Amino acid sequence: MRIIDFLERSPAFTNGDARFIDIDNDISLSYREVFNVSQHIAVQLRNKGVKQQDVIATYAPNSVAAYCCIFAISQLGAIWLPLNVRNTLEANLKLLKKSDTKLLIVDDDILTAKPELKEQYPEQQCLSFNGKEIAGIGLMSFISSVDDEDKQKIKKGDDPELISLFSTGGTTGDSKLAEWGYLTWQSMVSIQTELMPEPDIPSSYLVSAPMTHAAGVASFAPILQGASIIVMEGMVPEVLLKTIENYKITHLFLPPTAIYMLLAYEGVKDHDYSSLRYFWYAAAPMSVEKLKEAIAVFGPVMVQTYGQAESPMVCTFLSTQDHVDAIESNDFSKIRSCGKTAPQIELAIMDDDRNILPNGQEGEIVVKGDLLMRCYYNNPEATAEIRVDGWQLTGDVGVFDNDGYLSIVDRKRDMIISGGFNVYPGEIEQLIWGHPAIKDCAVIGIPDDKWGEQVTAVVELKDPAVKPEPQELIDMCKQKLGSVKSPKEILFWDELPRSPVGKVLKKEIRRVFWDKAGRKI
Repeated sequence: MRIIDFLERSPAFTNGDARFIDIDNDISLSYREVFNVSQHIAVQLRNKGVKQQDVIATYAPNSVAAYCCIFAISQLGAIWLPLNVRNTLEANLKLLKKSDTKLLIVDDDILTAKPELKEQYPEQQCLSFNGKEIAGIGLMSFISSVDDEDKQKIKKGDDPELISLFSTGGTTGDSKLAEWGYLTWQSMVSIQTELMPEPDIPSSYLVSAPMTHAAGVASFAPILQGASIIVMEGMVPEVLLKTIENYKITHLFLPPTAIYMLLAYEGVKDHDYSSLRYFWYAAAPMSVEKLKEAIAVFGPVMVQTYGQAESPMVCTFLSTQDHVDAIESNDFSKIRSCGKTAPQIELAIMDDDRNILPNGQEGEIVVKGDLLMRCYYNNPEATAEIRVDGWQLTGDVGVFDNDGYLSIVDRKRDMIISGGFNVYPGEIEQLIWGHPAIKDCAVIGIPDDKWGEQVTAVVELKDPAVKPEPQELIDMCKQKLGSVKSPKEILFWDELPRSPVGKVLKKEIRRVFWDKAGRKI
């Protein structure tokens, strides 16, 4: 199965009113027209020498044209490597080199702004486009079918083993590349469709966060179901909220940091969100207080999943009903979790001696199933490090309760050791997030001669003019968590450093303090 199959097998391919709509570029295409455009692009790629299982990278902001390029890569049985426009050029160049990318499909503006790309990818190894044109030809010129001669050029061969490469988070070092084969894609879309079945009204999925990551990956199940795909280039709160109302959006994926931005927008309550059925969040834990606020604003539509590039998107599921039940019963332990194990997946908790632990005991989360990546691309050593007796190690510390809900305690590498005690930042952050003045925070350990590491909270405010006293936050944590786990210092930063997908980069925060102390992190 290929990515193009999700388009071709959709009911919207042969009938229905569903379309791919690009708000920023004023483009609206039927499913059949998207297919035709992708075939024209595939012909151009073939003329540039692209063969099955060559790695082809896309480097562009969100657009319907970018979707057409992804489907074109799939038409040829090539391997898709998405590059995030929010990455640094250096990081993307490393991924291009690591993947042995044969051809780069790149946005015109990026190519102009980053001439280094032309040095590595001259004209024959590069296809430039933008939201309205492919290689200088208007997108709408390609909506009719290719001729028979060109169809022969891109005739489908054997199903490819490798479908795509996705970079890992890279929050603690250079990203690795996770191989997704047809089993990974098929399993992910199957699980997602089972967990979030087609809604009771015509469905529409909004792509606002980068389509090179979770927001784009999550769109292929709605495509298979025949949803309209509404694409916008960025996450501007006013525009996004109007789009939900105007296009009657039913599905939306955003990371927690983006949801916090929406909730902080003064006009968030001025729109109609009654069409929403699934407001999906993942990628990082979310504040319980902000979750309650989101449900009050958007309705009982919040769902959460847990996954990684190595085991994408849908390892767990916390349903809309789980959220509602927790609020009605005033028991928030469930929505502090990331849900129950998803269908077709096995999850367990493992100690450092590789023993499976019972409910209630913390350890490393491990996963089995067809959802898993095949391996790390050209990195068998790294693959071997995370595979144990058929299980894949996640690097996340978690615990199951007796009802089967999985809570993520923290990343193993984020644990703070202070005075000989293990301190997990996640539970401290959860408390601080709940303060009405706080937009986001990160709790880290900084070097301390007495304690080894000092628990420290670095805080970003909603409004710099509304600043709580540091001792107020410290006392709040002491009251709930005790002295050992409470921060010894609160620091206010204008903005926390974040990855291209919105995750707070704790390593970058720690580096400020550890470099100053002349110690390695």
